Amino acid sequence: MKKYMYTLHHYYLCPSSRFVRLILEEYKFKYALQLENYWKPQKDFLKINPAGHLPILVNEENYPIIGSNACLEYFKDSNLNPDLVGENYKDKAEIYRLYYWFETLFKKEVLDPIIYEKVFSRVVENITPNSSNIRAAIQNLGFHINYFDYLLKNQDYLVTNNLTYLDFLASANLSILDYLGLLSFENNNNIKDWYFKLKSRPSFKTLLKDQIVGLNPDEKYKFVDI
Repeated sequence: MKKYMYTLHHYYLCPSSRFVRLILEEYKFKYALQLENYWKPQKDFLKINPAGHLPILVNEENYPIIGSNACLEYFKDSNLNPDLVGENYKDKAEIYRLYYWFETLFKKEVLDPIIYEKVFSRVVENITPNSSNIRAAIQNLGFHINYFDYLLKNQDYLVTNNLTYLDFLASANLSILDYLGLLSFENNNNIKDWYFKLKSRPSFKTLLKDQIVGLNPDEKYKFVDI
């Protein structure tokens, strides 16, 4: 019987859950996935986290590490190799600045309205999505894409020329839009090249196999070069 070191409570379109999955895959940890429908949390799940949010990473000591921030600190304290933290305080400060950007601003302006309208309203509440909200979120996405493209103008990754945790969090967020067929780079070649570089990594393969009941991925989602 396969023995798992970790259990990750997640939802497929939760960007923070996807981030933790990528890190677990990147470091080749053995783990099991426990799917949680966050809109209808089970009693056992609420016993672990009464707040009901994701992700929750249960480690080999059966201790729950709740939320992406706590998971990030856990990985950092584990002294993993390669180290995905910046080399100096400036890099680390920039990682945390942009980490907050994705966990708050990007989620609020782009992902939350899109997921609600494209997924929650249709799949859970069985109501017609509000197209105006979707258009507004996609317009917001354009601003974010332009800014990320600017950050990548003179470097290979978002903070430095080396991979950091921030690159995995950012790509996890964009992969949701990719799944829904809403990710467009137009003339933003810097971020386009960066995203497909991340998407081509072996750690991304598990995400590309995701299949949500009642919500098939966009036909281009599985490809790593278009």
